[in-house]
Amino acid sequence: MKTIRLHQGDVQAKTTTLPKGAVKISNKPIALGEHSGHQHVVTGDVELYEFEGKVFAVIGSDGAILQHVHDSNFKESMYKTKKEIKKADHNPIDLPPGTYEFYIQNAYNPFKKIFEKVID
Repeated sequence: MKTIRLHQGDVQAKTTTLPKGAVKISNKPIALGEHSGHQHVVTGDVELYEFEGKVFAVIGSDGAILQHVHDSNFKESMYKTKKEIKKADHNPIDLPPGTYEFYIQNAYNPFKKIFEKVID
C-alpha cells in the first residue's frame, strides 16, 4: 500500500492502519482555528477514532472530503455529506477510502529551542 500524505493549512495527515485499541468517537472538527473561527472537518463516508491522543479517520467506499470552513457555514448534519461546503481559506481535499492519521504541523522555535504546534 502506497502512503498518502496531505497538508491543509496547519493540518497534516497520512494513511496508516487503525491501531488496536482505538476508540470510535462522534464526528468533530479535526482542528479549530485559535483566532479565525475556522475549522478543519472531514465530511462524507467517515468514522473518527482516537488512540493515545491522536485522531484517526476511517474513510468508507464512498470517500470523504477534508474541508476548511468557517464555523458559521457548518452544521452538525453536514458531517455525513460529501458535498463541498463554502471554503474558508484552504481548498477541499478528496480523501479516497482508507485510514488516515491526522496531526497538527509543528514548527521549530529557535528562541525557545523547541518544536511547537503551528497556530492558525
